[in-house]
Amino acid sequence: MRLHSRYFIFVLGFNLLSSFGFAKANFPARGFAPVLDVEQAEDRLKQFKLSFFGLPKKSFHQAYSYRFQFAHYPQVGVPEKRHGFLSGLSPHSPTFRIDLITSSQDLNPLSSFLLIRDLNGSKAWKWTRGNQNAQKLTSENWRTPWIDGINHSPFDLLMPFVSWPFEYQKSGRVCSRPAHLFVFTPSNKGNPYSSSLESVRLALDDAYDAPLRIEHMDGGILPARIFSLQSFKKVNNRWVVKSIDVKDRDSKSRTRFELQAVAHDLDLPVSAFQPSGLSQPLGLSSISLDSI
Repeated sequence: MRLHSRYFIFVLGFNLLSSFGFAKANFPARGFAPVLDVEQAEDRLKQFKLSFFGLPKKSFHQAYSYRFQFAHYPQVGVPEKRHGFLSGLSPHSPTFRIDLITSSQDLNPLSSFLLIRDLNGSKAWKWTRGNQNAQKLTSENWRTPWIDGINHSPFDLLMPFVSWPFEYQKSGRVCSRPAHLFVFTPSNKGNPYSSSLESVRLALDDAYDAPLRIEHMDGGILPARIFSLQSFKKVNNRWVVKSIDVKDRDSKSRTRFELQAVAHDLDLPVSAFQPSGLSQPLGLSSISLDSI
């Protein structure tokens, strides 16, 4: 039976370690992977959508909170580090929250984001310290970085492009794993996220439907951005994504998202995962996190 993967929580028994650059224009799929016919490709993508977007489920004592670090490596200059928390009410919930802090010791958020994945239209909100109400983000703002000077953005977590018309391209090995490659192109109605984003290429793991690599194409020979899963780690009998890289072609910079500590089986306030409660603190000072 196929195991379905969540974006940040996976039931996996392996590590994926890889390093990507911009040396080649073609998607780096090498070697053997089972080729899909049209029906199989459609079924594979349908399974991924069901797993990725999921459905809200009533759950108790299943909330989680992860402390992470953004490490930005510019082409020239000193690397910069930013810190934050990623939290959710359960691994099955399509709703999650990002709290950005000034340092790993400061638990008072500078800004907080609420993201809700939905096949019929995902949504995102942002709250900034000093404001009472959260602001709903328009789709044009989803590709704006969480923080100035890094490459990661809400678009990377919401992945709205999987609802676009798609074409199964081929199969091959990505990150030494058998994978299936899909290309998503905006409909004739246009792309509400960016006029320069012409298509997105996605590699799905053959066994676990996990996204291994994502490329944003803007008409150039090389991808404008490359998103790649770098490693996983097992913590308290759960496999979690340890690190994710996003590389930007034009700035020749790389930003790594890396988990530093995790806590599972929590009871977090449901009201804090609603737009009206985004300014509500999660009480992170009372949570004991395990370093990884």
